Amino acid sequence: MTTIVGIFDNARDLDEAVERLAEAGIEDTVFDEAIVAEEAGTVGPALGMGIVKPDSPRKPDRHTIVQAFRSHLADYRLPDEVIEGYATTFFHKGKFVLVRTDPQRAERVIQILRGCHASQVNRHG
Repeated sequence: MTTIVGIFDNARDLDEAVERLAEAGIEDTVFDEAIVAEEAGTVGPALGMGIVKPDSPRKPDRHTIVQAFRSHLADYRLPDEVIEGYATTFFHKGKFVLVRTDPQRAERVIQILRGCHASQVNRHG
């Protein structure tokens, strides 16, 4: 399988890419800070004796969010140095679309992402 990574600077272009990929029947995974923060879960403030108050959620801190994103990238079996580069871009508000597809469809995915103004498109595998 081939993994294609598209990086976007704004949500409008990202949304257009997701829509065009769906129209082409291509499944994708989208990562931005809000999505990863939601997936990372919310943590309530600790009360004495390790008890967590469940009705007082707070947003995970930025470090936790970036760590969760790194974990997602590791699931795609990307090299560590690539993950670190993407994590840095993510930290600076990058928005990502990842597509795992067969090599024959990879070029179509790349065309769609570039056509939707991805600031960067990379092919792995």
